[in-house]
Amino acid sequence: MLRVLLLADTLDTPANVDRLAALDFICIYGKKCKVLDKNLHGDNEFGFAEFANKREKITEAIKLSVRNDFINVEHTEQGFLYSINDRGREIVQNIQSSYARAYTVGAKIVCRKFSGFTDDGVLQYISDRATESKEA
Repeated sequence: MLRVLLLADTLDTPANVDRLAALDFICIYGKKCKVLDKNLHGDNEFGFAEFANKREKITEAIKLSVRNDFINVEHTEQGFLYSINDRGREIVQNIQSSYARAYTVGAKIVCRKFSGFTDDGVLQYISDRATESKEA
C-alpha cells in the first residue's frame, strides 16, 4: 500500500489500475526499463516475469487504500480511476524512510517521462523492454 500512496501522490492525477501497476513496475525496475539508473529492489533475472503478479498486488493495495479512505475512486466512461485524497496525502507526508524517499525520486522521473503516454502506451513500453531483455 505504501507504494500506491507514494505513486498516487506523485502522479497527482486520477489513474486506473493498469497505469498505476505499470508506473509502479517501472519505478521498481527503473534500470531494467531503461528509465532510472538502478532497480529499487535490486537486480534479478525475473523482473519482467513479475509484472502480472505486481498488478494483482497493486489491485489489492488499491482496494485496501480505498477501504482505509486514503484513495478516492471515481467511476468514469473509461472505468474506475483512483486518486489520493487529503487523508492519503497526510500519510505520505508522515512517512520518513529512505525507501520512500528513493521511490518518490524515481516516481517523479517516471511520471514525468510517461505523462504523455496512454495507458496502453506505458504497457507497450514495458512489453518492448521485456522483449529486448529476452533477446539480449
